[in-house]
Formats: sequence, structure tokens, C-alpha cells
Amino acid sequence: MGWRVLFALAALYNLAVGGTMLATPSLLAPQLSVEGAGAPFAIMMSGLLIAMFGVGYALVARDPVGNRGIVWIGMIGKIGAAVLGTLQYQAGIVPFSTFALGMGDLVFVALFAVFLWRGPR
Repeated sequence: MGWRVLFALAALYNLAVGGTMLATPSLLAPQLSVEGAGAPFAIMMSGLLIAMFGVGYALVARDPVGNRGIVWIGMIGKIGAAVLGTLQYQAGIVPFSTFALGMGDLVFVALFAVFLWRGPR
């Protein structure tokens, strides 16, 4: 798999997750244990940020060398998502499906690390 394909897939993944959160916040809030009047806003804001990472990955797919720095930001975000998902799952706050979604980010972290280590400069 080429680097452009990897980052195009990462972009699609984030845009799909973020778009779903933007489109269906009231359905997702209970699954994520987000309660109260501000729940839809919190879900939508998170979805917007996730989707924006997707835009960043699309930029990397278009120009891997010129947009290499975006990958560092993405790695930090994905590691953070995995850590937060793990902590929330261990505390019994979110279901396994949410935890598993965060663990999927670790696959991208590993691939992003390989790109930064061995990819084009």
C-alpha cells in the first residue's frame, strides 16, 4: 500500500466517523455516556474535530512530503483517543464498541510512525 492510499483511507475513516457524529449526535450520546442538554453539542463538536483531522489526512494524501507535519498532529490525536477510550472503558463509562473504535486508531498510529520514520522527506 502506498502512502497516498494510507492517508486517503485515514481521511475517509475520520470523515466517516466525524460525519456520523455531526449527523446523529442524539443517537450517539447515550452510546458514549454523554448526558444533559449539552450532549448533542459535545458530540457534534467532537465530530467536527475528528472530521477536521480527516481533512488533514486528505492533505497528506495529496502531498505526503509537503504536509508531513500534519502526521505528527494526527499521531498525537490518535494516541490520545486510544488512551481516553481505554480509561473510559476501564471505568465502565463507555461500552466495548467505543473502546474498540479507539483501539482501531492504534493501527493508524503504527502506520503513521512508519511513514515518519521511513517515508518520503
